[in-house]
Amino acid sequence: MIIERYMSDKNLEKMKTDFRFLIKKVVGSKGELLLDLRTDYFNVYHRGNSLAKVVFRADGRYDVGIHQKFLDDTSVAIDPRFEAHRVEKADDNYCLFRLSASLLHPFFQQKHLDQFMARIKKVNYGEEITFEQQIISDNLDREDLIIIDRQITDKRMRNRMDMLALKQVEGNSNRYKFLVIEVKLGRNEELSEGVAQQLETYVDHIRNNFKDFKKCYETQYMQKKSLELFKAPLHESIDVINEVDGCVLVVGYSGPAQDKIEKLKSKHPDIQVEERNLRL
Repeated sequence: MIIERYMSDKNLEKMKTDFRFLIKKVVGSKGELLLDLRTDYFNVYHRGNSLAKVVFRADGRYDVGIHQKFLDDTSVAIDPRFEAHRVEKADDNYCLFRLSASLLHPFFQQKHLDQFMARIKKVNYGEEITFEQQIISDNLDREDLIIIDRQITDKRMRNRMDMLALKQVEGNSNRYKFLVIEVKLGRNEELSEGVAQQLETYVDHIRNNFKDFKKCYETQYMQKKSLELFKAPLHESIDVINEVDGCVLVVGYSGPAQDKIEKLKSKHPDIQVEERNLRL
C-alpha cells in the first residue's frame, strides 16, 4: 500500500472513547474546526492550519503537537498540569505534550481551543490553505460531493494534492469517483499551464495506483462515518469506481486572472474550472 491515511481498528475504538468530546466540539464548530484521519494519528485544523497533531502511542498515551506560534500566550503554555508532560524535541517550532487519556479533556477544553484559534488568526498565513478549509466547510452537508481529504501525499508522490473529493456517480447511490481539486488564487502564476500539469500528474497517479487509493478512502470514509464526522445521512459504506476527474478552483480572481482562466478552459477542455469571486 502506498497510501494508508486511516486508523487501525484498535486506535479507532480508542478514538471513539477518549476523543468523543473533541469530535463533538469539531462537529459543533460548523466548520471552524475540521478533523482529518492519518496513519494512526489525526490532525485538527483551523483556517487550514494544523491546530494540533495527535499521535497514538503504543503505551496508551498520546503525543499532542502544537506549533509554538499557536501556543504562545495561552493558558496551556503556563499550566503546570501540562508543563510536566512537555517532551523535548529537536524541532523548535513545535511543542510536544505526552498526555494520558485523563488529561485530554482539560487540554482540549473550549477555552484552550478558542485561544489556539485566536493565535492562528493572528498569525494568519497561507491564503490558499485558508480558502481550502472554507471550501470544505461550505460543503460539509453534501452527499453528492464529499471532500474526503486535504494536503494529500503518499510514499511515491513528492508534491501534495490540495484536496481530494468523492463525487457521487448516481443520485442516492453509494458509488463514487475521485475528484482531484487544486485551489489557486487568481493572482497565482501557476494559473495556466502549471496547474494543468499538476492536475494531470495527480489524476494519472491515482489511476496508476487506483487499488491503493480505493482501499484507503473507502476505509477512511467508513471510519469518519462511524465517528459521526459527516453531517449528511450518508451510506454506511461506499464503492469507489475507477474513474478520476480533475478540477481547478480559482478563488478571488480579478481582471488579469480572467484571461488565464479562459486560456486554461480553452487549452484544457477536459479540466473542470470553477470560479469563486470574493467581490461583495
